[in-house]
Amino acid sequence: MSDRQHITYAAPTSLPSDPVLREFIPEFVTQWRKDFATMFPDIIQRRNAEDLYRFGHTIKGSFLQFGFTDLAQAGRDIMEDSRNGDWSSPVQRVAALEDVLTAIEARFSELT
Repeated sequence: MSDRQHITYAAPTSLPSDPVLREFIPEFVTQWRKDFATMFPDIIQRRNAEDLYRFGHTIKGSFLQFGFTDLAQAGRDIMEDSRNGDWSSPVQRVAALEDVLTAIEARFSELT
């Protein structure tokens, strides 16, 4: 994937209907921001494909758990990037997910 291509993901239009999951949205956002700021740069710097694959798998599962099915694709894409030795696309994907986390947080604050 070209570094010039900008990756975006659509923010969910609704939050989980399950009240327990809704309660955990702030923690979900906070934890992923932390992981994107700490764990992810280390994986990229070390160019550890196995860790990148696991990171993508965790993204996929975590976003699916909260019902963000479309966003789980980012995790699948990162898993594929790790198989292909692509180190620039995951950086773009995580940046796009960070934008989505901001949108999720804003949507959640409107409802509380």
